Parts: sequence; C-alpha cells; structure tokens
Amino acid sequence: MARTSKMNMIMHGDSHGGVHHHNGLLNVGGIFEGRFQVIATNPPFGASVTSDNVILASDYQVSPDDRARYKQEHGAAYDEAVGRIEAIQGKPILSLFKLPRSVSMKTELVFIERCLDLLAPGGRMGIVLPDGILTNPSLQYVREFTEDRAFLRAVVSLSQDTFISSGASVKCSVLFVEKFTEKEENRFNKTRNTALNDITKKHQPAMDAEHERLNEAIETSKLEGDRVQASALRKELADFDKKMAGTVTTEARALLKQRFDYPIFLYEADKVGISATGEPDLNELYPNDRLPSGIEKTCLELYREFRKDPAPFFVHGPAS
Repeated sequence: MARTSKMNMIMHGDSHGGVHHHNGLLNVGGIFEGRFQVIATNPPFGASVTSDNVILASDYQVSPDDRARYKQEHGAAYDEAVGRIEAIQGKPILSLFKLPRSVSMKTELVFIERCLDLLAPGGRMGIVLPDGILTNPSLQYVREFTEDRAFLRAVVSLSQDTFISSGASVKCSVLFVEKFTEKEENRFNKTRNTALNDITKKHQPAMDAEHERLNEAIETSKLEGDRVQASALRKELADFDKKMAGTVTTEARALLKQRFDYPIFLYEADKVGISATGEPDLNELYPNDRLPSGIEKTCLELYREFRKDPAPFFVHGPAS
C-alpha cells in the first residue's frame, strides 16, 4: 500500500521527495537554472517543440504552500526562476531558448540547452544523444553551442541495438560534459575573442582593398549612369562580405580550438549490458561479473586512467 501511494503521489506531481512530474523545459518547483551538480538524462528523441507549444499557467503554478516552501528552501533564486516563466506566459516555450532557429526544433536539441542551463558552474552531465547530433554538418552550431559552455569530457558510442528493445533503432552515444566555472568561462571567452581578432586582422588588408576597389567601381558606374552595373557591383560586394565573414568565422573557430585545447576521451562499446531483445547481456562499460572475453579494462577504468594522464592514449602523442 505504501509503495502504491508513493507512486500515486509521484504521478500527480508531488515533489516533497525531490521527484517532479511536469514539463522538463520549464522552471517549476525546485527545478531551475544553475541548481544541479550532476545530471544524467536520456531526453526524448524524434518529437519536436513547436511555436504552438505555449507556456500555460498550469505548466508551472504550484499551491501557495508549496511556493512558500520552495522559496524558503531556495531563496530568491526560486522566485527569479519562476518569474522568468511568468513574464512570458502565453508565449512559445521556444522563446526561452537560444538554440532554436525556426518555429520547430527537435526535442533532444532543446534539451541540450535546457540541461546545460540547469547545471551549476562546474557541474557534470551525461546525456544520451543520437549520433547525428555529433556528426551531422547541419548541426555544427549545436556542437559549438555546447563547446562554448562546457568541456567535452567523453563520448561513449553505444552499440546499434542498445535501444531496439525499447522500440528505437537510432544509433546513439553518451556525451559527458563539465560546465565551465566562471573562471573557465572567462578564459574561454577571452581566447575566443582574441582568436577572432587575430583572424580578422589577418584578412583585414585584403578586405579593405577589395572594398576600396568595388566602392570605386560602384561610384564610377553611378557617374556614368550605368545603374545595372552599379547594382551588380553592390551585389558582388555583399557576396564578398558574406564569404569573408564565413571564412573569418571558420578560421577563428579552428584557431580557438588550437588555443583552448584539451583531451576528450572516446570509446566505442559493443556490449552495454542489454541485448536487442531486452535481456541482460555482457557489459564492458564498468566492472561487473558479465565482462566480455578479452576485455582487460572496462570503459570506466580506462576513463579514470585517461583523466589522470591522457598522453598514453594518443597513438602519435598529444596534438600540438
């Protein structure tokens, strides 16, 4: 009876035991930005958050007693967190986030930003993600968004059949990150800005020369009354600026990675403890009594060695 009652309380949103049942993208109860030191999550895949998903009062409101209790537990941070939601009630949930570039976005992408926001500075997260997020060129901006806020500590590639028994055939990996502290964030931003300035300075003479050439040609065309030519030259100038902006951004990013360099642990797992039919299986992820033959050290043991000294893991030595 006690177990049934507890489950009933959980399903109806009771959070006295630290269990919350609500929209995970919104601040409610004790769930708000900067609160957590550790997050382990497997966000929903495939669904989308759209502009039709608006913030309703019922999404975040709690009883007066609960609100008073949360305020007592968390202080002004709780009121500020709820206030951010109240201020945009009726607006799309996506308006809370920086990543969305359209009126619709895959849920797993929104959850990356949400979980990074929920982490406290220095907090750690393990998140299961479809491999496409880690490799698809069109999602480079998502990867850079993450890199701009946290160290990528490890990527553990899971076998293709890991989630087949749950009805999902998508190939996934677990990404482990550690959110920047304030000091680390300042160092990263300084390094990024310096890299951008250095690359801009490198290309500035060529950009200035091309601007001078095209602007003179535009003025000559205008004086000669050749509006068609002037229009074509203005388009050429705009195209040049767009091309150079892309070049500067790409080269500055590459330089940033050289200057803000750190090792990332990579591991490809064949056996993760569950078979394609959902039965217990061999497991190479951590020390246990079902290790595959030939596995001398598990993923976890290798990671711990890597964190102490990554040098032996480089085939040709650390990148210079």
